[in-house]
Amino acid sequence: MLKKIFHHIPLPWILVLLLITVFFSFSFSPYPEQEQEINEDTSGFPQLYMKDVTTREFDVTGKLRYQLTTPIVTHYQLNLNNPGADDYTLIEQPSLIFHQDTQAPWNITAKQGRSELNGEVFRLLDNVVISQESKEQGLVEITTDSLIAKPLEQFVETDKAVKIRAKQTQIDAIGMRADLARSQLQLNSQVNATYEPRR
Repeated sequence: MLKKIFHHIPLPWILVLLLITVFFSFSFSPYPEQEQEINEDTSGFPQLYMKDVTTREFDVTGKLRYQLTTPIVTHYQLNLNNPGADDYTLIEQPSLIFHQDTQAPWNITAKQGRSELNGEVFRLLDNVVISQESKEQGLVEITTDSLIAKPLEQFVETDKAVKIRAKQTQIDAIGMRADLARSQLQLNSQVNATYEPRR
């Protein structure tokens, strides 16, 4: 039967029918839909990437409250249409400076950082150093493995081990809360102080 049909159809028309069949089979293949699903998942890609960044935050009177310097910033916005509370920013080698009205500034550095809640909270990790140098106290240095910083309040805290060095004194403790604006420090537990007199 098929032989009789193809016998009456000229060869060029048979080729045209074959090409149409091939075209429609590719048009309705599932591969384009799979590519579209992969492209829609952009949660793993940064929304913003910047190098050599310095930002400054001022209070309502125009006084400089803090400054952030970093070589690399990578911002992730989980919903591409709208920014949200779960968005975050990864910061390489962050350096924070908390400026004071009547005392020397506090400096905070770390190897890694993460900014959350539109910059209201910083999570600093790996070799975190808090320092202040003044004529009265000399150099005060606090080191820990991780730290939560709230720059607008100039408040820091950690539940990790901390080491404080100042003049001839060294203090070791577990956990710390510090209001740097008021120079108030609270150590949570296992406080051990060592004093080294001058020779």
